[in-house]
Amino acid sequence: MIPLLGDLLTGGGAAELTAAVLLLLGGAAFLICAPVLALIDLREHRLPNRIIYPWALVTLGLLPLLGLLLGDASAVLRAAAAGLIWALVFLGIRLLHPPSLGMGDVKLVLILGIYTGFLGWPVLGAAVVLACLSGGLVSAALLITRRADRRTAIPFGPFLLLGAGLALLLS
Repeated sequence: MIPLLGDLLTGGGAAELTAAVLLLLGGAAFLICAPVLALIDLREHRLPNRIIYPWALVTLGLLPLLGLLLGDASAVLRAAAAGLIWALVFLGIRLLHPPSLGMGDVKLVLILGIYTGFLGWPVLGAAVVLACLSGGLVSAALLITRRADRRTAIPFGPFLLLGAGLALLLS
């Protein structure tokens, strides 16, 4: 995301500058919502709609405009597909085994899929891998240190946010 932002800021045109501002606004929304959601999920094991829904609206408003300004309709379609695919996979897991994931996680990955999918399938893949890897490592450490057992509920939202944030930052 940083190279794209640099290219937009140095592109010289009004469309590029406007796109850079929109990208910065989307990044600011991520930086505001992600830590708040992570902390709430760690404390309360929930991802509140009063944060998820406005963030989703901001995301759905900014990214299509960004795609339009960049002349990249395929990025917008890819972002929508990525968000839907990730959310449908999580919804399937939720329906098959409800204790595994909450509906907040399903809604969250829709947003995170849109963010990462906009930048490309490899970014989405990196977000998924980083989320699962970080969640798995922390869970394993908790099990090894006996601070958790196999029935302990561990919120997945912070790891989803961490994985997506790292994937976006490193892309």
